[in-house]
Amino acid sequence: MNRCISAILLCFCMISFCFAQQKPYRITIKWNSEGSSYDGKMSYLTGFHGDEVQVYDSVVVRKGTSVFKGKNLPDGFYQVKADYPSLDYMNSGALPQGRRAPIDLVISESRKFTHWTDSPGHFEGSSENEAYELAHFQINTYDSQWPDITTLETASVGHDLVYKYLLLEYLGLDACTIPDARMLHHPLFNQLISDKLQSENITIIDSVFDRYSLETEIGQYYMVQTLKYYNMDNNVAYDDILLHLYDKYYLPSGLQLFSESYERRLKNGVTRKRHLAIGSQMPPLEAKSADGKFISTASIDRPNTVIWFWDADCEDCLEETPILNEMYEKYQEEYDFEVFGYCITADVKRWKQVSEEMGLKFINTCDGLGGSNYDVIDYFNILTTPACLLLDQDHKIIMRQFTLEQLEEFFNNLNPDKYNIE
Repeated sequence: MNRCISAILLCFCMISFCFAQQKPYRITIKWNSEGSSYDGKMSYLTGFHGDEVQVYDSVVVRKGTSVFKGKNLPDGFYQVKADYPSLDYMNSGALPQGRRAPIDLVISESRKFTHWTDSPGHFEGSSENEAYELAHFQINTYDSQWPDITTLETASVGHDLVYKYLLLEYLGLDACTIPDARMLHHPLFNQLISDKLQSENITIIDSVFDRYSLETEIGQYYMVQTLKYYNMDNNVAYDDILLHLYDKYYLPSGLQLFSESYERRLKNGVTRKRHLAIGSQMPPLEAKSADGKFISTASIDRPNTVIWFWDADCEDCLEETPILNEMYEKYQEEYDFEVFGYCITADVKRWKQVSEEMGLKFINTCDGLGGSNYDVIDYFNILTTPACLLLDQDHKIIMRQFTLEQLEEFFNNLNPDKYNIE
């Protein structure tokens, strides 16, 4: 009997908890003079979370009125639009011709209220939205000076989320020092944060995660977005940033913010990019040349070595490899560098033919001959050819995926008076 009562009480507590977590809403919009033109058309209640846009509710306008009601509406910034799809507006950034601007709402303290569109701040049941709309009207219409923190604090009339959103809208990110997760629900916050995180500048990116650590919901959300953004192939700058973020923030946090499949993809991507990071030492590569003998990069003892991955059927390779060969013939001794060519093809006959036509003088090996000591395509994540590395005397990577013009510039800087390719 006691067990039965305990089970009933536990079930009651769980149901009560679930209802306590829900935030039901009833929002009524009175469109006034323009309302009759919207009758029979759709109106939309739109919310935001980071870079995601969600239509929370949609209703038909009846007698100039939209009534949105439902079981749950999280705290945040919302917009109400009539007679045009919300997502189309957000994607294009342009207001459809003949349509009024969206109504901005702050939802936190009240979810049951009425708004008349006839005049600014005409609300019943939502003093926070009255304060928010009147603050915008006052500042944009009458104030001659840009508002400061004191002005915005006064205008918000004690409404916390209104104050934080006004700080963001008028004073920017620098004024938003408290990591309130509700900022994720304002599209301007996401725009400003994303601009910093996609700047490709490590110092700027660090400034975001130094403020919003991975202990915060904001930090976790944008770490996911940023790691995905920079986990791209064939972009040297992106690789360095990805490794920096992974090593400095994500790995030490011990968090698993992705699905198991993406965690594996991320770790594999980081491992491959680590192989290619500036300063990483290339493991000795052994491959066969045309005479069937193995040649290893370990046998090269030069101040610099160019590793040249190419394909005998690649148009860019057929254009650039002869130029590299010309550079090698003219300046190999003078600048004491070596070129280790590795042709990625199973067509040995084609490789030999093309190599002979080009008259290649540098070390020239081929994957199709077999026997290579590791899979270079997988290890170096080679997606396109030609792919190239420049090594120092210790076979550490000092440059990669460069153009021949950049290689020329590198050697020219060693001795600008001597090196000049015509």
